[in-house]
Amino acid sequence: MTALITEPGAYSDIDAADYHRNPNLLPGPSLSSSGAKLILNQSPFHFWHDSPLNPNRPAEDDKPHFSIGKAAHDMILLEGRWDDAYHVTPDGFNAGHHKKWADAVAELEAAQEAGKCILRHQDMEVVERVVAAIRRNVFAMKALTNGESEVTLAWKDAKRGVWLRARPDFLPHSFRAGGRVMILPDLKFMAATQCDPVGFGRAVANFGYHQSLAFYADGIKAVLDCKPTHFLLIPVEKDAPHCVSLYEIPVEDIERGRWLNRKAIDLFADCLEADRWPGYADEPRQVGLPAWERKRIDESGAWNEPTQWPDAA
Repeated sequence: MTALITEPGAYSDIDAADYHRNPNLLPGPSLSSSGAKLILNQSPFHFWHDSPLNPNRPAEDDKPHFSIGKAAHDMILLEGRWDDAYHVTPDGFNAGHHKKWADAVAELEAAQEAGKCILRHQDMEVVERVVAAIRRNVFAMKALTNGESEVTLAWKDAKRGVWLRARPDFLPHSFRAGGRVMILPDLKFMAATQCDPVGFGRAVANFGYHQSLAFYADGIKAVLDCKPTHFLLIPVEKDAPHCVSLYEIPVEDIERGRWLNRKAIDLFADCLEADRWPGYADEPRQVGLPAWERKRIDESGAWNEPTQWPDAA
C-alpha cells in the first residue's frame, strides 16, 4: 500500500488518526517526540509494543473521550473545524425522556454515528470559560494567530536516515515566510499546582517539554529551513480561575532536549537495524538499593560493611 507521505515536507491535510496510528503514514517506521521519550523513559520494547512494528499492536479505543483541555485546545486552534468534531447536548438534556427530547436524542445519535465527541451543556460552559481566559491574554492570542494548526512535519534524520515526524500545536506563517522573530507556541492544560513557575519547571522535566520543542524545531529546520528564535509554552489551569501563563523555555534547555532526542533517535535506528527491541533488562544487570537508602542505613550506626561476604551457613 502506498504511503500517505512519500517525501519530506510540511503537510496540512493529514488526519490526526493517520498521524498517530496509520502504519502507512510514511514509507518506513518513524519516530516522533512522544516515541523518543518513551524509548528513553521506559524502553525500546515499550515503544515497539504500541507501534506499527508490532503485528499484535493493541487496538485504540475509537470512542472520542472528552477533556476540558482537549476541547478548549480545539476551539482555539481548530475553530473552523470544531463543529465537525464536537456535539453539545442541550441544557437539562435527559436521553431517557424520549418524548420531551426527541429531536435532541436524534441529533445525539447522529453525532455519535459520525464519531463526534459528546459534551454535556455544563461541560461546554467550562470549555467556554477556559477559552475566554485564553482570549483575554493578548500575548497568548498573538502567538496563536496568523498561522496553521496540526501541520504534520516529516523528514529523514541526516545522521541515520530514519524517518522522523512532528505535529506542533501551531505553526506561525512566519516560519514559512522566513521571518526574523519566530515564536513557536505550545498550549498546555494543567492542574494549578503545575502552572506556577516552580511547578511548571518540574512539569517541563517530568513531561519532557524541552524534548518535544527540540523535536519540533528540528523538523521545522529540516523541512522549512528556518529555526525558531523563541520557545513559548502557554499553560492554562484546567480549573477556575483558569489562569493563563506565558513561559519561555531557554534555548540552552532546548539543546539539552535535542541531546536527549539524539540518544533516542540513535537507539531507534540501532533497534531497527538489529530488529531487536530490548526491555528494561533482557540480560542480568545489577540493581541495588537507591543511594538515599544506603545512606540512611550507613548513617544509622547499626551496620558495618563486612570485609568479605560471610560463608553460607
